[in-house]
Amino acid sequence: MDKLEQALLIFGDEYISEMGDILIKENKIATRDLLNSLDTRILKTGFGTSYTLKIVAEAHLKYVDEGRKPGSTPPPVLGEKGKSLREWVRIKGMPKGAVWGVAKNIGKNGIKPTNVISRALKKVETNVAFRRLEDGVGDWVDDLIAEKLIGLSNNKNKNITFR
Repeated sequence: MDKLEQALLIFGDEYISEMGDILIKENKIATRDLLNSLDTRILKTGFGTSYTLKIVAEAHLKYVDEGRKPGSTPPPVLGEKGKSLREWVRIKGMPKGAVWGVAKNIGKNGIKPTNVISRALKKVETNVAFRRLEDGVGDWVDDLIAEKLIGLSNNKNKNITFR
């Protein structure tokens, strides 16, 4: 494992920690499934010349992060895909049948986005920049991350690319 890969592991831990802090602050932790699922994976790309830091989490992170537009298709309530919503309704102390009304309401009114992915990245980038300034020389993790960070890639997965 090279130094950049080691730095990315440390950066990834800090990144998902910030995401978790934001989810807690925004009270998006009813079942704690999303919070407990947060993880990162490092993928070597471009013949080993660049790395991608991939966020691994429950599928509904997309809706917590980006929200849902009013008038969109309601979320599923049956099967494996509806499990998170059914669990949320149970934890909130609502009767089982309320899941249909909750889904319909989400479809009608949407869900406000939290932008947790970009907010966490911005916070970590600020922390890295501050530590580099504070330490003068900075530590090797912060130096490598600041030097190699390309940013959120323009794909639907919101991975972060480093070169």
